[in-house]
Amino acid sequence: MTEVQITTWSPQQEAFFDWCQTGSGSCILEAVAGAGKTTSLLEAVENRLKGQTAILAYNKKIADEIKEKLAKRGIDWKKGQAGTVHSFGFSAYRKAFPNVKVDDRGDKVIDIVNSIVEHSEELSAVANKIAHMVSMAKQRALGVLGGISDFGAWEDIIEHFDIFEEVTPDGAIAAAIQTLKRSNAMTDLIDFDDMVYMPLVHRVRFWQFDNVMVDEAQDTNPARRAIVRAMVKRGGRVIAVGDRHQAIYGFTGADADSLDLIAQDFNAIRLPLTITYRCPKSVVNFAKQWVNHIEAAETAPEGSVSAVTMADFLKRNDLTDGAAVLCRNTKPLVQTAFKLIAQRIACRVEGKDVGATLRKLATRWKVKSLNALEDKLGDYLARETTKLLARKQETKLEQIKDTIDTLMVIMNQCRVEKNETVQAVVDYIDSLFSENVTGMLVLSTIHKSKGREWDRVFWLDRANTCPSKYARQAWQQEQEINLMYVAATRSQNQLFDLTA
Repeated sequence: MTEVQITTWSPQQEAFFDWCQTGSGSCILEAVAGAGKTTSLLEAVENRLKGQTAILAYNKKIADEIKEKLAKRGIDWKKGQAGTVHSFGFSAYRKAFPNVKVDDRGDKVIDIVNSIVEHSEELSAVANKIAHMVSMAKQRALGVLGGISDFGAWEDIIEHFDIFEEVTPDGAIAAAIQTLKRSNAMTDLIDFDDMVYMPLVHRVRFWQFDNVMVDEAQDTNPARRAIVRAMVKRGGRVIAVGDRHQAIYGFTGADADSLDLIAQDFNAIRLPLTITYRCPKSVVNFAKQWVNHIEAAETAPEGSVSAVTMADFLKRNDLTDGAAVLCRNTKPLVQTAFKLIAQRIACRVEGKDVGATLRKLATRWKVKSLNALEDKLGDYLARETTKLLARKQETKLEQIKDTIDTLMVIMNQCRVEKNETVQAVVDYIDSLFSENVTGMLVLSTIHKSKGREWDRVFWLDRANTCPSKYARQAWQQEQEINLMYVAATRSQNQLFDLTA
């Protein structure tokens, strides 16, 4: 996350600062991509707001960057603190339960589920889905904002996240309820979801702030918003910064209408930041097809939006640090990575967690040869396709198919290199995928590119992957449009439509 350098405040920024100094109540600051929101927030903390401010960042990387910027401005903890919702939640919980341990492996819930359903063949087969239900229930703060035993709430979770769709196995909801109750009783062991959820369940005391700023507010869920309520003093102010058109994490539990819900909960006024200081004029004009109110800064360069074939792309001499290849799916990125490696062009695919998913699938069965693995993958895909299509869970099928297709690309490369072992596939995965790639060409899914920017962005296979044909529900289709807007607005200079 690069802090935009602004020498003169815009009228919209001045209006926000004036509200900070002379206004009252809470505010939704609706900021387009690259609008200088971080710079505006830091200015508000340093010079415009009274009292102590907490800045809730979306993830640890962004929180650490904001902490560094606060330190550079000489803002100490008495005036402004930054962290994730999880870090603030865990800190408060640990004071109440000092002997708590963190479940680093993420097995707490699935272990409970397995112990509950071990005597039921039908429920054992869907243990992971029951664990998914419990995770979504924690993010919806079930048991805090509604009763744990409310079957209707569980049915809403199943329907919204396409967990079982039409066929929910008998006893699945009862098993989920029992799991959540047992999980809540295990106060000495918490998982990632619990860092936000358990402080609410056990009503621990939070340090309260005069001002609570929520970054990426469009990607919040009920549990996160409940933490905000617990952190703000009586009569304090909430400043929620976000862009409804960058809401792309609905599949992880975020509410598609988060900004509207925050405005309703805190009776917040709305203030806009519509000028982007990141994107050149040509890219802004291109992005207007999805978000028509985004504006280029008067001083923005013209930039360019153009098309490039894969053959011409591989001949370029600017595929270095400062450039990125973005795609809706992982498979085309890995295919492109191998083409780049063949041309001795250094690159990495963003996301260790993506690599971990591929590694887990490659080693799922106790086979050593690629032919045996390919047979297992074929059988697995056939089973999942039949099951998921019957349940109309096309989005989940898309994710599984992309993972298998990506793995097949890596397997084929191993065959070309005459190394037909599963271990060779694992070694390739470990070498291809990294976290926070710098110093070379970045290949990233659009989801992973959120919050980042590059001088040159190559949008790979846009025509065939965007929007996803598997997006079926209205909120899914809306977030596919948001993904295209996010992809286009990562560019600071040149945007290329890269045909596969």
